[in-house]
Amino acid sequence: MADSQIQCSYCPGKRCFQGDLSRAPDFCPSIKRADVLKEAKGRLREPENKRMAQDVARTWKDYGKLTRVEETVLYARLRGYKKLGLAFCVGLSQEAELFTNLLLNEGFEVVSACCMCGTLSSEDIDLPEEDKILKGMRQPMCNPIGQAAVLDGEGCELNILLGLCVGDDTLFIKHSRAPVTVLAVKDRVLAHNPLGALYTSRHIYTRLNTRRPKKEEAPGG
Repeated sequence: MADSQIQCSYCPGKRCFQGDLSRAPDFCPSIKRADVLKEAKGRLREPENKRMAQDVARTWKDYGKLTRVEETVLYARLRGYKKLGLAFCVGLSQEAELFTNLLLNEGFEVVSACCMCGTLSSEDIDLPEEDKILKGMRQPMCNPIGQAAVLDGEGCELNILLGLCVGDDTLFIKHSRAPVTVLAVKDRVLAHNPLGALYTSRHIYTRLNTRRPKKEEAPGG
């Protein structure tokens, strides 16, 4: 990777947090892509985007005090949403029920759609037999496009994702007309805490290589 490749992950100071670009590395997008970010700033000032961003900023008053669940409730309330959609994985049905109860108790109307709605199988996407878990068997398929269509069709003003598979969440976000937020993502191995894989990656027996590649120096010098 060239030193000029935008890579905020490798920025040592993140001084942009303080609005200071005086010692920004060569790959800093605030400098290298100033034109793109200026256009984005202009879009942020469009009335609807501006209102959404203001409500995000308002949640910061309780930063570090509220759980993700509580922040989701707060944001929905600040936005004035009345009807919320919940798209969840069948494997998190219990969590979906608890969260639905919470939203109802908080005064929202809730529509929930399970990933199995529509009873799809791998046959519907022409999955080759050799790619199935068990050849010759019916392999259920998630239906994220269908979930988005159901929730949008019910007039949900904000759709919340709970534990959709990697890629299924992508399809849902791509096809949802309503704004989307994520409550939790799926990690079957780490109790739905995918960052755990990174936090433990320095263990001597880890199978994840999170060390910076040795063949090149840190971008930006």
